[in-house]
Amino acid sequence: MLNSLLHNEIKEKGPLSQSRFMEIALQHPELGYYQTHEAIGQDFTTSPEISQVFGELIGAWALDYYTKINCPKNLTLVELGPGKGTLMADFLRIARLGPSFFKALKIYLVETNLPLKKYQKEALAGPFTWLNGFEELPLTTHPVIIIANEFLDTFPTNLFKRKRNTVFERCISLRDGNLAFSDVERRKEDGPDEIWEESPQTETLLHAICSRLQSCGGCFLCIDYGYEEGRGDTLQALREGEFVSPFYQVGKSDLTCHVNFTRLKEIASSYNVGILGPGPQGQFLKNLGVDLRIQLLKNQNPSKSTALDVALTRLTHPLQMGTIFKAMVLFSPLNPTPSGFELCF
Repeated sequence: MLNSLLHNEIKEKGPLSQSRFMEIALQHPELGYYQTHEAIGQDFTTSPEISQVFGELIGAWALDYYTKINCPKNLTLVELGPGKGTLMADFLRIARLGPSFFKALKIYLVETNLPLKKYQKEALAGPFTWLNGFEELPLTTHPVIIIANEFLDTFPTNLFKRKRNTVFERCISLRDGNLAFSDVERRKEDGPDEIWEESPQTETLLHAICSRLQSCGGCFLCIDYGYEEGRGDTLQALREGEFVSPFYQVGKSDLTCHVNFTRLKEIASSYNVGILGPGPQGQFLKNLGVDLRIQLLKNQNPSKSTALDVALTRLTHPLQMGTIFKAMVLFSPLNPTPSGFELCF
């Protein structure tokens, strides 16, 4: 069905931008991937699903930050793309160890995936408010902690190429009745031959987050796979844990692009907010005490020692998730520096 919609739009309007293709495939209100698929555990696995320690450490990190900003009576907590609710459930297990912290929290979950919302409502108990977008977050004067784990990589992204002082945009057109990539000339522009990506939705969100940090104070923790140096084509499609063509069963495969952390830092700098990172997820977790927490769990559950060691390796080893996934925090310059980045980066 989505294939037919894409074919019709191309025939009517001409080649589609990559971001438009991704928007339809992922976000179509009835047939898009995020409306019809659970994804987590089927097409991919996220850090919170690998070990409870991941969410617990984020909870301890937030509790520490709450203490650093003098324990405000009210604190807005936002998770962008909460998955199955696993990270938040583990987060709150730690939050409850600080009664004033837990009492201060007003929690918002930004989620559009209907199947995942069902999991979240089953996994989480308490006064949560679900939002369809960050722009729906109520305006308050309370400081805010925003968490995004593997969220920004889901945003539609455009790809451009400069060849011999001419900029082309990679688009999606029809070839022999099938979806195919095509390069569409956009403008003349002097410069070296190169390839780069742009994500308008990501930039809009970052502007909104930085504006909120300016007005309310607080911080934004982003953990995702991405890059600072080097540009290129990072679009990938995953189905049942295997890489497939982006045009394979459109709407049934997860489409992602790596996060351009350099661009995020440029936007943050324009708001004069503090920036730490990005640095390797593995080092960030070690700074937060992941080794000690794993050892404690092994002492409590000797029969699970091997599984805990495997989880630790997956989360922190450079050849697993430890390097390709990166952590970055943006924070109000009026607030103290968040923990976890001391030895990094």
